[in-house]
Amino acid sequence: MEYDLLLMGGRVVAETRTLPRGYVATCGNRIASIGEDWRSIRADETIDVSGLDIIPGLIDMHTHGIDTVSFMESDEEECLWSLQRYAVFGVTKVVASTISNPLKVITGQLQRLRRVKEKAGTGALLHGVHVEGPWLAPRCRGGHPLEYLRVPDPDEIRLLLDEAGDLIVTLTYAPELPNALWLTEELARRRILPVVGHTEASFEQTEQVILAGARHVTHLFDATLGFKENPEEALVMLPGMETAALLYDQVSVELIGCPIHVPRPFFRFVNKVKPREKKIVVTDSLVGTGKPEGTVFTSSDGWRVRVSEGVIRMVNDDPAIDGNLTGSAVTMNRAVQRVREYAEITLEEALMWGTLNPARALGIDRLTGSIAVGKDADLAVIDQHFDVHFTIVQGRVVHGRT
Repeated sequence: MEYDLLLMGGRVVAETRTLPRGYVATCGNRIASIGEDWRSIRADETIDVSGLDIIPGLIDMHTHGIDTVSFMESDEEECLWSLQRYAVFGVTKVVASTISNPLKVITGQLQRLRRVKEKAGTGALLHGVHVEGPWLAPRCRGGHPLEYLRVPDPDEIRLLLDEAGDLIVTLTYAPELPNALWLTEELARRRILPVVGHTEASFEQTEQVILAGARHVTHLFDATLGFKENPEEALVMLPGMETAALLYDQVSVELIGCPIHVPRPFFRFVNKVKPREKKIVVTDSLVGTGKPEGTVFTSSDGWRVRVSEGVIRMVNDDPAIDGNLTGSAVTMNRAVQRVREYAEITLEEALMWGTLNPARALGIDRLTGSIAVGKDADLAVIDQHFDVHFTIVQGRVVHGRT
């Protein structure tokens, strides 16, 4: 059989086992063969990756932008260009995240992103959209503008979902808001993943939406107030959202893969208490991600900011403002590298956080997320430092050349 692409000589982190030195061959957009002896394999393009690791392509299911591009503000061509930047860091599937805005603005941007997704080639990296807000708790809004936050209104939400529901794959909301239960059921009915986040919900409020179909938590331990003191019993703590998210095994949780947003012990904690397939790492990245360390630029709201050790920080003459954290600038390859180090787990286990587990949460694990014959040829080739040498999307090399 003649193959289109042959990656040979590298360590293959396949779905069922790791081959210390093997190959992956593709035909069309699928993985066609995996093994250890490639001497008889013939392909149109052969790449020797000896000394490197062949891994599944990384999936970022929560990212707001990269480099100069914001998925909430940039135009169609800019968003299409940004997908090539994600590929530089081993990403083969992107879920573009919005930020709280008027619903007409969100809907208009989703129409642009739909056209990006429909573009041949690089557009294949865009899996869909994560709508984050405006149905969030004001106290836990984080970087979401207060003036745009809303209570879920069934008529408004139906209009949004009717116009752009085919592109929306996840939607984050606070369970304590009025109509949150209705929203959960409506999303589940439309096969959109209901996601809990930016919330100070009680255990009972969270449990209610979990029973109704909520199956994921946006950046656990960030903008999620999980425990409160009982107002009727001094120093007695009440369980909250985080307790429910960790208690229910069917709920997956995501951690932002940077040391500022998620202190090191949380990685070990989540690794211990959540099922193997329910742990996910994301970037929650903003404009500026992927730029060199120390890069200073002006954000869309007019503030000067800089890239600093995987996050974005303020640059200001006022010492009370200078250095303040504004968001994440971590890339997926570094996020997975950090999971391996902080959770103290193997490469194979850490990769699941950024490949097969997000694919499962998104319902696309039959197509992608692991190296198995018949799945899409979404692959990356990395070295021991997690630097990415090649990225292949559906059998096409989109980053790196021999």
